[in-house]
Amino acid sequence: MLFLMVIDTLNNLICRAASEGVLQRLTARHMTSSVSIYADDVVVFCRPDGHDLTAVRELLRVFGAASGLHTNYAKCAVSPIQCTDADRAMITVTLACLLQDFPTTYLGLPLSIRKVSSTALQPIIDKLEHRLSPWWASLMSRGDRLALCRHVLSAMPTHIMIAMAINPPILKRINRLIRNFLWYDRKDASGGHCKVN
Repeated sequence: MLFLMVIDTLNNLICRAASEGVLQRLTARHMTSSVSIYADDVVVFCRPDGHDLTAVRELLRVFGAASGLHTNYAKCAVSPIQCTDADRAMITVTLACLLQDFPTTYLGLPLSIRKVSSTALQPIIDKLEHRLSPWWASLMSRGDRLALCRHVLSAMPTHIMIAMAINPPILKRINRLIRNFLWYDRKDASGGHCKVN
């Protein structure tokens, strides 16, 4: 909780910089927040402008000096979105960190300016399938499998759907994997028998 209180100060600092005109808004209808914070991961959205890049670096320096949470640029990455080669060169010089092509992944989710394709979501399906191996289901009772499905496995697609829309075929595959795990070794697991309340 202490970390969350401190990291929220960074959000307020960047929002204040945007409202005071130190950072440019990304679009005319852009929301006031230009930062996404999840645990110790921070994503800052800004224009590939020399002034804005320098301002972001200075804001991170001030935040680090005040909180002790210094930015390690060796572990940071910048993902330019629809930028020219001149913009990319300026970003590299100003921020001095890894340049990572866009689209990219963040917290296990593919980020893109277009609708995410089914092939981009395939690693998530593979990860879920790996967690639901049949030998693991054979070691658990049906009540244990039900608790796991309700509280853990259903949270994974929910986490994805908070950030993006999932197309129906991917949702069907996820539901099929969870259903097969829940009703492992049941020949009558079809139709109404495989519905979970």
